[in-house]
Amino acid sequence: MNKNNSGQKGFFNSLGGERSEKADCLHRLLKSRGINFATGVPCGVLKNVISNLLNDSEVFHVPANRESEVVGIAAGAYLSGKNPIVYMQNSGLFSASNDIASLLIPYKIPIFFVVSYRGCEGEDAIQHLTTGRATERLLNSFNLPYEVYNQQNLGTLINRMFVHMERKKTPMTLLLKRGWEQ
Repeated sequence: MNKNNSGQKGFFNSLGGERSEKADCLHRLLKSRGINFATGVPCGVLKNVISNLLNDSEVFHVPANRESEVVGIAAGAYLSGKNPIVYMQNSGLFSASNDIASLLIPYKIPIFFVVSYRGCEGEDAIQHLTTGRATERLLNSFNLPYEVYNQQNLGTLINRMFVHMERKKTPMTLLLKRGWEQ
C-alpha cells in the first residue's frame, strides 16, 4: 500500500491536490470484490478513480491507447486468472462495441466497466451530446446490464452489480456522471 499525504497507509487520489472520499470508497469496494488488474483510456471525470488504481501496488495497471485495445487486454487478464476492471469514457463504448459483442458477450467474460457518462442529461459539452443520448440504448441493444450512479448507497450498488455480473457471466457497466463525487 501507499502512504497518502498525511503519512497514513491506504489508497489515495491526489491529482491536482484534490481528494475524493467517494473515489476512495469505490476503490475499497472494488478491491473487496477482488479487482487486481486495471486497464483503460483516461477521462477527467474518472481522474480520482484512475489515480487510486495507479497508486495501488496490488492492482496491476496497463494503460491503453484505444478502447478496443482495452477490451482485449482485460479479456486476456481475465483468462489468465486476473479480476480486471476497465475504465473509459462512454464514447469509448461505441469504439469498443464490436470487441464487447464479439468477445466478451459470446464467451461470457465478466468484465466490470467504470465509464464516465459524458453528454448525459444535464451536461452541456456539445461534443458529447450525441453519444450521451445513445449510451444507454447501446448497452440495452447488447442486453448488457448497467447502472447509473445517482448517489445510491455505493456499497449496496457495487455488491449487487458484482453478484449479477458473476452469476450471469456478463460484462457490467457503472456509469458515472460528471460531479458523481460530490
